[in-house]
Amino acid sequence: MIFGVDIASGSPKSRQAPSYALFILEGESEERHPMISRQKLIRLIRQMVPEMVAVDNVHELATSRPDLVRLLRGIPPKTKLVQVTGGERPQALVTIARWHGISFDRHNPMDEAETCALLASRGVGSVVSAFEDRTWIKVSRRRSPGRGGWSQKRYTRKIHGSVKALSREVEDKLREEGHHFSARYVEGIGGYIRSEFVVEASRGEVHLHSGYRGDAQIRVEGVERPRLKFEPLRARRGYIIAGIDPGTTTGIAVLNLKGELVDLLSARAMSPPDVIEWLAERGKPLMVATDVFPTPGAVEKVKRSFSSVLYSPGSDIPSEEKIALAREYGYKNDHERDALAAAVSAYKKYKNKFQQVEKKCPPGLDPEEAKALVVRGLSIDQAISKMTEPPPEEPAAPREAEATVDSNLAALMAENRRQVDQIRRLREYAEELKGELAKDEEIRRRLESKIERLKDRSRREIKRDQEIRIREKEIERLRGLLRQERKVNRKLKARLKRAKKAEELEKEAAGRSAKEAASFSREALLEAAARLDIGKGDVVVLKDASGGGPNTADLFIDWEVEAVIIETDMEASVEGYLMDGNVPVISSWEVPVRRVSGVAIIDPEELEGALARWAERKQVRVAKQKTEWLEGMIQEYRAERRKDERQRRKKTEG
Repeated sequence: MIFGVDIASGSPKSRQAPSYALFILEGESEERHPMISRQKLIRLIRQMVPEMVAVDNVHELATSRPDLVRLLRGIPPKTKLVQVTGGERPQALVTIARWHGISFDRHNPMDEAETCALLASRGVGSVVSAFEDRTWIKVSRRRSPGRGGWSQKRYTRKIHGSVKALSREVEDKLREEGHHFSARYVEGIGGYIRSEFVVEASRGEVHLHSGYRGDAQIRVEGVERPRLKFEPLRARRGYIIAGIDPGTTTGIAVLNLKGELVDLLSARAMSPPDVIEWLAERGKPLMVATDVFPTPGAVEKVKRSFSSVLYSPGSDIPSEEKIALAREYGYKNDHERDALAAAVSAYKKYKNKFQQVEKKCPPGLDPEEAKALVVRGLSIDQAISKMTEPPPEEPAAPREAEATVDSNLAALMAENRRQVDQIRRLREYAEELKGELAKDEEIRRRLESKIERLKDRSRREIKRDQEIRIREKEIERLRGLLRQERKVNRKLKARLKRAKKAEELEKEAAGRSAKEAASFSREALLEAAARLDIGKGDVVVLKDASGGGPNTADLFIDWEVEAVIIETDMEASVEGYLMDGNVPVISSWEVPVRRVSGVAIIDPEELEGALARWAERKQVRVAKQKTEWLEGMIQEYRAERRKDERQRRKKTEG
């Protein structure tokens, strides 16, 4: 659980009591409190005991160092106060958030609180430490005996006895937890006036709490530091050399200052912020290198983000040299090869100087810091001299007097006996653990063999399930084909049944069957064709002959039907179109249609007579069309003659 806190209104230094925006991050869940008081904030910290309280500036919670120390004493020891903007030289929250790909509204306290929590969850920031890894415990009288009367000494002995008893309980508790401590006792009548313990452990590791018992009271506090200390939330990372190959697929290689490969990556669609975040998780880039010239803009952005030294080869590195540089480390593709080549080339430029720094660097100095100074332009001697310069003296901070502990011989002997007993118990415990470890090892082997058997069975079941799925898909496909075939079969059976029925009716009624269509539309004709199997030589009866056009009439022409009997009027143009297509159109008054049991029956002799009359009409139509064509040709010829005569007359007059 992480608390992100930002001041919403007021200020700790003003008369108006400050209010805070609180963002609570716990796993995937989030909770927001846009405006709460300082008292409620501290109460929530005590109740929920978060792992971290993240702020962008600790002075938003306290006006001064004593106030901050009191705040840290008041919150649970396990809760860390984190300043996400850094330690003694903090940076802007906007800058740090941008490094980690987080954007927020700077004028919205709730957004700032959320950003603080997200940064702390990624290990960004410094833990504010006001206490040393030592704890001070004081056991004293709860009340003063006073002047008293006849029973004063008995009352005093009772109080001092309570202090001594509580002191013994504290001592036993510390020994039980295995803490190293020193103690000082001030004896009184019948016991102790007070006792003080200094435990070599942080306050969170000492499981004792301030309070009172009877006539004695106990006070437990961490030993305060002379000045505040900011410790990185995440362990310090060393300097690295980053080689970058930007593009659609970005390649990144990271070496340490000893030339060892730290990490290698190639990924698509990585933006400069993604590259910056990836590098920040692996170290502090001292050099950012590229294998091409001029330096790409994306590499420049990464270099500026870390204030690193840019390494550019001056010209593009040849492919053969890239392969030779990267072969030692291994790579998966050309992007990783190019990034490795850039990083290795940069390392080799400074390799000899790095080795000289390691030889010349005196004990107690960090060789990596000296190497960083050399890369930034200093000579080796200048870098070492700069690191060995004494730091500027700082004014001594006021410090409360610390308890000085005097150890006597009896306490040392008791401590020695306690440690001997503890060693004996620990050896016995170690023997017990060895036996338990052997049992656990046997259990582990049995479980591993069981796991292997289960894996084999699981693999067999997976293979079987896969085969079942394949067969189920094939069965489903075959079922679909079967359904389609059954559907076609039903249609064919129905068609065969209708055909047999039509044959029977033809015999009984001494007529010829015809196939009916409801209307003269493309949809109705196609439906009837699918149902009745209309084809060459069939007679089709149209119940409604209106509405159709040449496109619909083409169906009859394509089917090569013998005749079309219409029960209503058809457009003259469509009838003529069908006549030109050699499809007779006959009215039902010429060939009456009888319907017996749903089947249309016509008289063959009447049909022959109607077809003969239609043939005569067609001859008349053809003769008329020829006459019209001949007259058109004559008129066209006359028009051409008149046109030529006019042109000849114009030429003569001219």
